[in-house]
Amino acid sequence: MNTARQEIETWLTTSQAAQLEGISRQAAYRKASNGEWIARKQKITTGCGGGGKGYMVALSSLSATARRRFYFKNGQEPAPVELVKDKPEEKQEPAASSDTQVMNLAEIEALVGKVQFRKMLKKAEFDAKPVLEFLDATGNKTDAALEIADRYGISTATLYRRVKDYKQGGVAALMRQLPSLGKGKMRRSVDNDVEKFARAEWLQLNKPKVAHVHKKVKKFCEQNGYPVPSRATIYRVIEDLKENEPDLVCLAREGEEEYMKRFAEKAVRNDPEYVNQIWEGDHHLMDVFVAYQGKPVRPWLTAWLDVASRTITGVTLALQCNGRTIALALRHGMLRKKISGWDGAISKPMAGALYSLGWDIAELDDYAGTETPICGIPEVLYIDNGKDYVAQVKKGRKSKDWEYSREVRSACDILNIKAMFATAYSPWAKGHMERWFGTLTGQFSRYLPGYCGSDNKSRPYGLDEKKMAERGELLELEELYALLEIYIHIYHNTLHSSLGMSPYEKYERLPKARQGLPEERVLDICLMDVDKAKVHESGIQRFGTVGKRRWYTHQALESYVGRQVVIRYDPNRIGELLVFDPTTGKYVCTATNRELMQWGASQDDIKEFLKRRARRKKQIKARLAEYKETLEDVVANRQESGPDRITGKTSDQGDVRMITGMEEASKADKNTTASGKRAKKQAANNGRFDEYIRKLGNQSN
Repeated sequence: MNTARQEIETWLTTSQAAQLEGISRQAAYRKASNGEWIARKQKITTGCGGGGKGYMVALSSLSATARRRFYFKNGQEPAPVELVKDKPEEKQEPAASSDTQVMNLAEIEALVGKVQFRKMLKKAEFDAKPVLEFLDATGNKTDAALEIADRYGISTATLYRRVKDYKQGGVAALMRQLPSLGKGKMRRSVDNDVEKFARAEWLQLNKPKVAHVHKKVKKFCEQNGYPVPSRATIYRVIEDLKENEPDLVCLAREGEEEYMKRFAEKAVRNDPEYVNQIWEGDHHLMDVFVAYQGKPVRPWLTAWLDVASRTITGVTLALQCNGRTIALALRHGMLRKKISGWDGAISKPMAGALYSLGWDIAELDDYAGTETPICGIPEVLYIDNGKDYVAQVKKGRKSKDWEYSREVRSACDILNIKAMFATAYSPWAKGHMERWFGTLTGQFSRYLPGYCGSDNKSRPYGLDEKKMAERGELLELEELYALLEIYIHIYHNTLHSSLGMSPYEKYERLPKARQGLPEERVLDICLMDVDKAKVHESGIQRFGTVGKRRWYTHQALESYVGRQVVIRYDPNRIGELLVFDPTTGKYVCTATNRELMQWGASQDDIKEFLKRRARRKKQIKARLAEYKETLEDVVANRQESGPDRITGKTSDQGDVRMITGMEEASKADKNTTASGKRAKKQAANNGRFDEYIRKLGNQSN
């Protein structure tokens, strides 16, 4: 070895070299003795046998990983080690990081996490105690250093080094883990190429096991001439990957959707300052089966939530979610409301549900008729399917999910409500609504008969909803709604952790974003379906079937023959059409079809009738002329089965100050209904739109 190398080389003991390489001391001794490392034997007073002689290893002959670790540990390249020491080397603590590496406490916490940061801070504060005593000491500093170091069990050199570090960076400089923060672990026993291959094999969507990865690593090493690492080493490589790069692991093994939920950056919005400033709306498939027509079905809950107070403003429970359930829930949310209660018999499943929920049967009667203060017109509706819905509408197709239907859009335009769309396929965008659905499941749905969970993993073992329906062990839709209303009332009066008070208290403390209420009949007209129709000599043709046309007539239509008019109708009560002038927008008349009025037919009945006939046509084409099923049969069957959607009761609206432009139609509709024997006859036959509103909007059955 030449003299130049001796002057600039850094020499390490085999113990130090083994620690840097991550191998045992025996393995390091073999490498030094068989010439794998540049080494020389010399006299060492401690740490070896052989008559006090041992190997000193040249730092330059170690791997690049070991050299980097040495420099990270010492902050900078140290001076050469003396070949012969006159006295045993005092065990020194790792040096603190250099000035450029000292971070503040916030940076350290961000790197290591809150739990590890608390541990590190506690240790650093303990190490700072002798430093603070030394700095406060008066008199002879040398004597003070000796006394303090002896009392804390450290050397004076350690004390002086800590004092120097503390002066440079405070408590943060005493955190000895700082040089390796964020750099991960380096393992000498795994070559970089081998480690990269192992990581790539493990980061797969099929989630391979570590044992399988080790088999592939072994084959890779044999083919490329690398040393084969043990299975335990590969396990440690994978554990390091999971600890230091959880976002990468999630994206590679769980997929993009899970990554977006857990690690994607999300916008943080401040809570609104006013009640009714923002309502979030969504559908939720209830995690419970109910009985309908003797079969088990999972109903849909459509709900609106006021973000400022976390109150549930309006709900509708239905067998299918669509634009109509959204409109009914919106109507329920805007109007003053009261709890429907339950005046029927207590069935066995309802009694079981009350017992599981910890409620008393008397509570059903106690809560009945209770009025709630939640009402008003929202400023903004925060809903799903923004760009996605717009694209579907432009293509002439309906949205598959949250249906921002024409009637809802029309109501928003008339009532000056702004619609704001959430990011597509991002449930966290409506986080308040999603969290409430989770709360609903945890506190309510799981205690009901027929609870099925949200997926197969949470489905109760042995659940057979079909047999439960046959045995009459499932709730009816009306029973579920009565229990749901009580739960919402209890939720509103329960302390909310993020609010620091109950939702009702928050609602009453905050001012409302808008004043006034729409008149109930006007709101119903606003929420009707809107379309155009041509006026013929016989009236307006609508909702006809093959072989039978249905005409809507009124004397006022004579002046509009041959022209197109704007019509509004309730799809659940298609016996009448509200007609408006297409130019001025003024109300013209209410055209009626006497048969549909008397039957109480709905648009869904028409659709179901056509579906049944289409199925029948395929089965018996040859006997199509003998097909006898009529629309009347479909209507009768639906009425016998009970309602397929339920919303809440509303109460007297009091002072109504909202002006929408629909008041004229509302007033004319009132006068028509209240005048003459014909109106009384129609009311007795349940034949006006008012009767439907009273039945659907103000009752729970």
